[in-house]
Amino acid sequence: MRLNFLFNIFNVAVIFFIILTAPLYGNEFFTINTADKPPYSTPSINGIYDQIILKLFNSLEIKVQINHLKSARSIENVNVGIDDAEYARIEGLCAQYKNIRMVNEKLIDFEFTAFSKNSAITITNWNTLKDYHIAFIRGWKIYENNADAFKSKILVSSEKDLFQLIEKDRVDIILYELLRGFDHMKKQNINGIFNLKAPLSVRGMYLYVNKKHEKIIPLLENGLRVMKKKGDYDTIIKTFIP
Repeated sequence: MRLNFLFNIFNVAVIFFIILTAPLYGNEFFTINTADKPPYSTPSINGIYDQIILKLFNSLEIKVQINHLKSARSIENVNVGIDDAEYARIEGLCAQYKNIRMVNEKLIDFEFTAFSKNSAITITNWNTLKDYHIAFIRGWKIYENNADAFKSKILVSSEKDLFQLIEKDRVDIILYELLRGFDHMKKQNINGIFNLKAPLSVRGMYLYVNKKHEKIIPLLENGLRVMKKKGDYDTIIKTFIP
């Protein structure tokens, strides 16, 4: 009974807060950046994250504009206040980007993995990369911060460039996210490249906002939890699972 009472009080507070904040966003777009690719984000804004973000902000009656930018610029624009939010990133980036704040309810789990032509390679942790020539996309912070043991390293600006490196045998291993890697290989009809088990890391991925929007973070967190509780979240995710 007490829990129900507290829950009702919280909902009343959320509704009151929405009423107060509505004028801030009612006549303008909340600009949200992403560097994500299919299946997570698409040019037609119907990827996994896109649908979650659109449904989330729609529940708060906030109009959004989603921009697709390069990874480094995507987050930096939010940090300097050019844009309002960015998705999806690992937690802990507020120390590096002083003007952003994390929405502490994850969008999804990412599997950061290694791909190679040689399926016999065993990768169990970051240190096991030390015997190989590696490559990854510039701006992917988890790789920049952890992949510091290698024979050589090449940074590229796109997944197309990344997979061309491994196809042309310029590197032994490329580092990428599991489902994005599979999606790219399927669309480009690339064969003979394998994901090396197990993932180097499995991380929750989050939405970040510029610090000027700190006051709506509790609303965003609660909105995501409500989506998950009602089943809307699972409905979106299941449409992308083979």
